[in-house]
Amino acid sequence: MSRRYRYISVFVAAIIIVAVLLCCCFISFNNINDVFAFNTSNITSGAVDVGDILLEGYADRADGKVFNGESMAALYEKLTGKTGAEIGDVDALGTLTANEIRAKNSNKDIVLTMDGQQWTVTHLTKDTSGNTIATLWQATGSTTHTWNPCYENVTTHAYPSNMYSTSYLRADALNSGGNGYVATNGATTLTKVAQKSGHKYARLTMPSVKGSLTDFIVKPSAVAYQGNQNNNVGGTIGNIGYTLPNEAYGTPSGTVNWYVGSGRNMDYSGKSGYADWKDDYIWLPSLTETGINETTNGIWALSNNQRSNSTNSWLRSGNYIGAANAYGLNAADSSISSGHVTGSYAVRPALHLNLDLAAEHSGGVALAEPTDVTVEYKGTTLTLDDVADEQKKWFDSNKISITYDGDIKDVGTYKVKAEIKADLAADGLIFTGTPDTSAGESDTVRYFNFTVTKKKIGITAALDSGGLPTVTLKNA
Repeated sequence: MSRRYRYISVFVAAIIIVAVLLCCCFISFNNINDVFAFNTSNITSGAVDVGDILLEGYADRADGKVFNGESMAALYEKLTGKTGAEIGDVDALGTLTANEIRAKNSNKDIVLTMDGQQWTVTHLTKDTSGNTIATLWQATGSTTHTWNPCYENVTTHAYPSNMYSTSYLRADALNSGGNGYVATNGATTLTKVAQKSGHKYARLTMPSVKGSLTDFIVKPSAVAYQGNQNNNVGGTIGNIGYTLPNEAYGTPSGTVNWYVGSGRNMDYSGKSGYADWKDDYIWLPSLTETGINETTNGIWALSNNQRSNSTNSWLRSGNYIGAANAYGLNAADSSISSGHVTGSYAVRPALHLNLDLAAEHSGGVALAEPTDVTVEYKGTTLTLDDVADEQKKWFDSNKISITYDGDIKDVGTYKVKAEIKADLAADGLIFTGTPDTSAGESDTVRYFNFTVTKKKIGITAALDSGGLPTVTLKNA
């Protein structure tokens, strides 16, 4: 009995020894494959939609970056038909119509999102300063608005009912304010409309509001074809047979043919304020720009898809023969209508985006902040390669450099530096969140904890064939 007791005592002692050893042993962890490639772009080759071209939270950034560099790069590719295109490649294109852009994209139009609205790219050209500009037209619009609150088919008034620059549509629906609108028939003074900072187009029309995008918008006054366009040139440009009011802010090109008859003269170009719209950030397109169908497809050479909408939409072109009406595009077919200015049509503004300036203010989507990681002792130096995927989803080796302050080996917690690579930081790429500047962090530098825990082991205890206790250590 005493011998058996001694055996049991030895067995218990062995277990105690193993337990002590557990406190002194540390982990090993199998190496993990390279981290998954983090890709913030969900743009696929040949897709119509290049996504939102603005950076989320751009108005709060301190680096001046406004545009999403990856979405802009996708736009460059679609404009050029070249993989990996840059702004210089776009600059070299000169002028492109929507039809020529479609030819580079399997006959698809380009759509993008900006300021919460979806826009279609209608034209590419240079402004008078040599900047490359992409003309964007709101892709759809369901909000309707009257052109003016009253009309009279009289062209001798100081402000005819269908003169665009003095329309209620321009002043209110487009938030231009301007000099106001003609509120009553025959009025000789205009009724003022104040711009509204809460307007849906405020960031596109008001330099003073937070997040304003007006610095990146080129006004029509710097776009040559808007100063001299003429529906009367015919061909694919226009088929009305007359020069239309409100289209050119300067002298129309070619043969100028205003309707004159029945006591009406549709040449408003000498009237006060006629060309004021040329200094607007956003504006309604003309019939000569949009065209009617894919035969008479205008300066922009649009597709029927680009012209179509859920409801009729206003153009800025006045009717060729009278002051009571203005032109609009019919909703779902290749045709136009000439509606009384007191009617309500949808409002779909256009603008010229300065691509060169946008490129200067483009940056990457902010990267997720690093989070702490934990790994078990291995007995050798540890790195992020030894950390499980689910702990390091924030890490992209193509964008982030990791600096270890000495070897990470023994049990404990270590501070590790994560820094956005210099070339990407120069382009404006930053981490999300607020840096702890007191700890040496910045928009492009973060520190995280790398914790090494004790190794987990197990034991197997048994009696051997002679009845003596045996203990086997095994890794967890």
